Amino acid sequence: MDVTTRWNSSLDMLVRYLEQQAAIAAALTSPEIRQNARNIDTLDTCDIVNAEFLVKLLNPLKTATTVLCEEKRPTVSLIVPLKNMIEQNMAPNDSDSPTVADTKRAILSNISGRYSGDVYNYLLESTALDPRFQSLPQLDCNQREAVFQRIQKRVEQLQQNQPTDEKSMERKEEASAHCSTHGGEGALEAEGGAESEEEPASKKTALEDLLGDSFSKTEQPSKGIERETELYRREASIPLSCCPLTWWRENSSKYPLLSPLVKEYLSIPATSVPSERVFSTAGDIVTAQRSQLLPENVDMFIFLKKEHDHILGCSV
Repeated sequence: MDVTTRWNSSLDMLVRYLEQQAAIAAALTSPEIRQNARNIDTLDTCDIVNAEFLVKLLNPLKTATTVLCEEKRPTVSLIVPLKNMIEQNMAPNDSDSPTVADTKRAILSNISGRYSGDVYNYLLESTALDPRFQSLPQLDCNQREAVFQRIQKRVEQLQQNQPTDEKSMERKEEASAHCSTHGGEGALEAEGGAESEEEPASKKTALEDLLGDSFSKTEQPSKGIERETELYRREASIPLSCCPLTWWRENSSKYPLLSPLVKEYLSIPATSVPSERVFSTAGDIVTAQRSQLLPENVDMFIFLKKEHDHILGCSV
């Protein structure tokens, strides 16, 4: 193949040859062709068998690339399950011919070193936050526990980075002071309303000061995320045809600690193909005959084209 990233076309060529094998053989044996050709190279029986095995072997890879390249919901959480599926399909088999065995080894060698270390851990965490794959069947028990432990630590880090109540109160006081200085009577009314709503914090008793951390009724953040993670892991996996983003939107109130982390992880697309398609669309619109289009009009045309394709896709 001249272009390694366009191997799907070679697969389609093999599929088409196997479909039209009888017609191709009949055409090659015709007198007209034999008169004009000195040597005719054809596939023997062994080559045809290898082609059939290669088509069967490569079909899952084509399906995987199709799934990752779709524009509806190709979240980064798909990468680990699809990679695991490819590795299982490429496992050596005693019945493999030398050609099929070499192909499997080449594919496994190509994908084995693509994801490792922190990148692979990040992908595992993204997969765990996808309600389609949160059971992580490709991992053992200890590995699954390690993944969810990292997720809990990440949630705690997000909470620590959020503004504290004290900082929020300081900003409110600064805003009210600014309004009272520049806002006239309306600002005074707002300031009075704020004073009426806010009550002075009560002082802690000696007993609360000594034992409040141990016997407080308020749930500690670490305990809250542990409980929430356990509840999420007990959820039944949603069908593969469902959208994980829709599921989290509907269940965000049920998992208030996990939801912000999900937005960070599942907002990442699995590939850059959708964005590259935008550039291809722009290339189709801005041609030599339309080189005077204004940038804002180009943006409008691209938007209309993508929306048109989206509407057609939904109506099918």
